[in-house]
Order: sequence, then structure tokens, then C-alpha cells
Amino acid sequence: MPPPISLSFLGTGNFNATAGYWNSFLIGERILVEPSPAVLRNLQLVGARLGDIDVVFISHFHADHTFGWPFLYYSSLARRARTSDLWVVGPPGIQQFLEEMLQAGRLTHIVAHARSQPGAFDLRYVEVNGEQQTANSVQFRAVRVDHDRTLDCYGYLIEVDGRTIGYSGDTTLCPGLREIAANANVLVSECNSHHTPSPVHMTFDDIRTLRSEFPDLPLVLTHRAHDVDGGDLPNVRVPNDLETVIV
Repeated sequence: MPPPISLSFLGTGNFNATAGYWNSFLIGERILVEPSPAVLRNLQLVGARLGDIDVVFISHFHADHTFGWPFLYYSSLARRARTSDLWVVGPPGIQQFLEEMLQAGRLTHIVAHARSQPGAFDLRYVEVNGEQQTANSVQFRAVRVDHDRTLDCYGYLIEVDGRTIGYSGDTTLCPGLREIAANANVLVSECNSHHTPSPVHMTFDDIRTLRSEFPDLPLVLTHRAHDVDGGDLPNVRVPNDLETVIV
């Protein structure tokens, strides 16, 4: 039997942050999913070390999923927190998007100085293509989901220690999400609200439908509003900020 895997939730809230900090979590110690705005501080609060993170996954380019990147990146450089390369996985255009974020924050010259110092690590970008891919030694597959029509939005199937962790990204109950659920051993799913319908997000009614279609799949809910709980559904976890779930 594969060993258990820890999911450490650095934030579980949606864009409005009514349930806590913005959605972000660690898979084990090596994989960070979504560099949300509070990611640097919350990594410190859970005792994670920047140098242990090898791969960063980004589902799409909305601010609540990405605006922690300048702090995460520069702090890793300035603290000499790592010497090995850092891999960043995301939609097409991920490198340009993150570089533009540094420019918007007026950090380009500071980052350039830090990168010029001996021992600075390199960034390696992987643009997703829907096929089986590898970032460092982490195998994964991105699956397109329905969220914001103006953006490329993805969920992920991430292979860790013989298990497949599914992640919905921001999505509706769409074919892509069902594909992720069908191929995962556990699914970390957004549930943006309990009662309020949304054309671009999941509600608890959608989670109820997903539960009926995949009755044996463990579900962990994140990117949520304050009113989201597990209801009466079996095998559904609703972690709080800074909580670790073992799956």
C-alpha cells in the first residue's frame, strides 16, 4: 500500500477571503500548489522550508492564485534558501506572466542583483499541454477546466509516491473536473460557496453531485466561503487554514 501523503493548507479561502487566507497548499514538502498572496508568511507558520519546495503549480493567472509569487521568489533568492533549480508549472505564457508581475512590483532590478550572486538557483518553466509531463521528478497531467473564458484554466493530476492527487483549480462542474475525479485517488476541490450559485465556480450542490458520481473518492474542499462545510456527505474533509490533512 502506498504511504500516506500530507496536504498542508496554507489558505482555504476564495477570492473574497471570507473563510481565511487565499487557497494554497503543500503536497508533502516538495510541491506547492498556488502561490497565493499570503503564501510566504503561511509557509513560515506551518514550518515549511523554502529550500524543500521543488515544484510550484499554478492553475490560472487570477490574482488570488499568483500574487504571492514575487515574495516567494525573491525571498528564496535573498535568503539563499536553495541552490537547486525551482520548477514552475502553469498555463501557456507562465514565464512572461510571472516576469511581468516582478516588473509591476518594481522588483526587476532587485531580483536581477540577487540572481547575479554566486550560487543563485535557476527557474525552469513548464507550460502545460494536456499530456503527461514531468517537472523535476514530479509527473503530472493538466486538464482544462471551465472557469474564466478569457483565461487558460486548468486542474491537475499530480503523481506522488504511487498516488494521484487531483486538484480542481477554479472550475464549474464540467467534463474536465469529472476527468480529474475519475483518475484521482483523492480530489482537492474548490467549493466557492454553499448556497450562492455561480457561473464560474463550484457550489456545495455541485459537490453533492460529484459525491454521487464518485462515491468512493475522498474529497477535500478548499477555495471556499465561510458557509461551506461537509454537510451530511461521507468522506468529505473541510480543512482550516494551516491545517494538515493526511490522505
